[in-house]
Amino acid sequence: MEGMRLVSIVAKGVGIALAEFVKAIEEAMKNNPSMFKKKKSFDLVTLELTLKSIEPAIRDMERLNQEMGRSKEELESLITKMEEGTNLLKESSNVRWTSKSRYMAELHAFDESFRKLLDTILKVQTARDQKERLHLEHKKVSGGGSCVLAANEGMDERKTCFTHLKTS
Repeated sequence: MEGMRLVSIVAKGVGIALAEFVKAIEEAMKNNPSMFKKKKSFDLVTLELTLKSIEPAIRDMERLNQEMGRSKEELESLITKMEEGTNLLKESSNVRWTSKSRYMAELHAFDESFRKLLDTILKVQTARDQKERLHLEHKKVSGGGSCVLAANEGMDERKTCFTHLKTS
């Protein structure tokens, strides 16, 4: 059963999970506005703005990972976390006042863990991309093939170099 879940997560893609998460935020604010508008409540607006602002970068990461032949599982934990947030928001948007404080605590804990995970993923991807670029430049300088990579050129050259190195 866990294997089937993994396949559905990976097939889903981070872009779809992100869109579903943003939609769940919008629905939660619409269905239960009083739960999310008071000062002591959970700040869904900030979470929504954060997600919308990083959406293009996340979609680019997913696309570039695919183009460079990287595993789809690299972003699996982010997809899983966004699905967790979507489910939590769907549950919390239908609660009565008696359960509100429990869901607020769960939403705050989720938000903190989501931000930490996102920060970690972005740092790891950045570090790996920098190491890969250094490796490609080293190959170029040391005459390791016909890989041409200028420091300020775009991803098409990087993809060409990466593809060349993979097939060499």
